[in-house]
Amino acid sequence: MMRIAPTRTSRKPENTVPLINVVFLMLIFFLVAGTLAPAPDREVDFITLAATDPASPPDMLFVRKDGTLTWRGEALPINDHVLRWQSLQQESSDPRPLRIAADRTLPAIDLLETIDRLRKAGIDRIVLIAERHPE
Repeated sequence: MMRIAPTRTSRKPENTVPLINVVFLMLIFFLVAGTLAPAPDREVDFITLAATDPASPPDMLFVRKDGTLTWRGEALPINDHVLRWQSLQQESSDPRPLRIAADRTLPAIDLLETIDRLRKAGIDRIVLIAERHPE
């Protein structure tokens, strides 16, 4: 009786090039997506709450601790901000609320007065953005 040795099939090494391509494309995507959003105003230290919506849209109105209003990096009077916001609302198909990020050292009465002035100027939907407080 003769023994026949089984033929060994050589396995090709797995090709990792497609996986590397996918990871590289994801890296490029996240690099581009991260640079599209404008940076928040660095002089604003966010208000802290226990639970908030973590969304941080690019069109936020920032209120500095001295009461200065900035939007997209420009400090302008409140009427100019209202006009810009209204023109953006007219260009947009779905109206969104004005999001305000205020400095935590800004006195609450000053923040309420700013919100009241915005409402009187014609902005009826306002959302206050705050930072989630770590527990």
